[in-house]
Amino acid sequence: MGDSDSLIISEKNIKYIREAFRPKQKSYGKGEIILDGQTPERRLCILLRGTAYLCVEQEDGGRQLLDYFTKGQLICPEMFPGTGSGHCFILAKYPCTAAFFTHQQLQEYVLSRSDSELAVLFSRLLHAVIHAENKHCHILQQKTIRGKLTAYLHAQALRQDSPFVHIPIPYSDLADYLAIDRSSLMTELSRMDAEGLVEKRGRVIVISGMTCHT
Repeated sequence: MGDSDSLIISEKNIKYIREAFRPKQKSYGKGEIILDGQTPERRLCILLRGTAYLCVEQEDGGRQLLDYFTKGQLICPEMFPGTGSGHCFILAKYPCTAAFFTHQQLQEYVLSRSDSELAVLFSRLLHAVIHAENKHCHILQQKTIRGKLTAYLHAQALRQDSPFVHIPIPYSDLADYLAIDRSSLMTELSRMDAEGLVEKRGRVIVISGMTCHT
């Protein structure tokens, strides 16, 4: 049953979790807050539909994109930055449906049912969360815009197992995620396209010389 060390929970395992564990579900409209870093209750969340952003509210009232999540990803309280980072929250970028439960509920269920498969699945997912955070840090540590873009695109190609990389968020938000200016991002993408390193097709970027593993 277990997924590989991927951030995405397969349709099969989403169905398994919903039938076996029966977590509470809730739908959110665009712009609604799904999880708030200031909420005392620390809940786990599986995104069943849509795209969500982890944001921090800045002093000028603006928002900075720290991370993003798509269908099948696990969101946990450990993803929120420290208390000194400001007000952090998970926001529905597009209409979302999420399933919620607590660490305690998960532990009690696994222990009472001796469900080793579910325990292994969540262990892998929590390890994947840490891996994703490290990968984002690696991308941000690149010294040039091209370095950040290249690291991001190759990480996405590996995750999507395809040289045809679908950018799951708007380019303006991708620029925020990579901590660079949007115009600089688009200029560098155009340069990489002109040099034959990539081919830009809207929000699909084809990486030259990379083949799919499937």
